Amino acid sequence: MKTEITLYKSRQRKPGYLGIIFFMFLSLALLATLCAVIYLLLTSNNFFKFLISIIVLVFISVFFYGSVKILIRCITEQRIPEEEAVEILSITKTGIFNHKAKQQLIWDEISEIQIIDAVISVTVDLYPEKDFQLYLGDTDVYTDMTRDDFAKLLQCHYKKEIYTYNSPLSCGCGG
Repeated sequence: MKTEITLYKSRQRKPGYLGIIFFMFLSLALLATLCAVIYLLLTSNNFFKFLISIIVLVFISVFFYGSVKILIRCITEQRIPEEEAVEILSITKTGIFNHKAKQQLIWDEISEIQIIDAVISVTVDLYPEKDFQLYLGDTDVYTDMTRDDFAKLLQCHYKKEIYTYNSPLSCGCGG
């Protein structure tokens, strides 16, 4: 296991080319269906067929609009250039460097480290202005390791107790 790590800002996942091809074929299929319904609409002599064709035409038009909108969004997201990696937090044998606040915290001056859900909280009793919280979901830490592995990595350097806690998922029942 690595004993030093630098956490970077997590990058936005881009849609893959398979998704773009899927929505392109879906849009083409809906366009062909739309043309077929318009043809039936123009050639039908029966009022009942005419009414059904109009209803089907409206539904297919909505689905076609949605698929083209998703296709365009996928293509524009794919064309956005890759953003540079931004360092957020570095953990070394000397301490923790918070790149956002540009602060170096030495392991001996840290009084408490907590990892509650996906938030790491670092407390410095002597210098409360150095306290910070960081949402780990905004970093790439979970692509490389689990939360427990991250706590073990911190425990390699920080000799005091590291408090970790996961709050249970709510059922939404309000009780």
